[in-house]
Amino acid sequence: MFRPLARRDELLSQEVLFRVSGEEWVGLYQLGGQVFAIDARCPHAGALLTRGEVCEGILTCPIHHWRFRICDGKYLDEDSPRYNLRMFPVRIVDGQIEVDLPDV
Repeated sequence: MFRPLARRDELLSQEVLFRVSGEEWVGLYQLGGQVFAIDARCPHAGALLTRGEVCEGILTCPIHHWRFRICDGKYLDEDSPRYNLRMFPVRIVDGQIEVDLPDV
């Protein structure tokens, strides 16, 4: 179910936004004019990824420095798909960023 999580202009003025909706922790990122929504918790130790560094579309965990590609959630430090981040579909409606999150 799509839920509004932020206004588009909020993300334009910041690099990343963190939102909680039900049980989901969501990081919102803008790259090249496109908005991505990913699980905001590191699959390794549960660190809050929105506190990590972003450089050239790569997100680095602030705790153990694991690296993830924002556009698809892929874990980059080894070929281990179980550590890929969950991605959530995004749409922009009337200036609102809406994210399709699982029903709780």
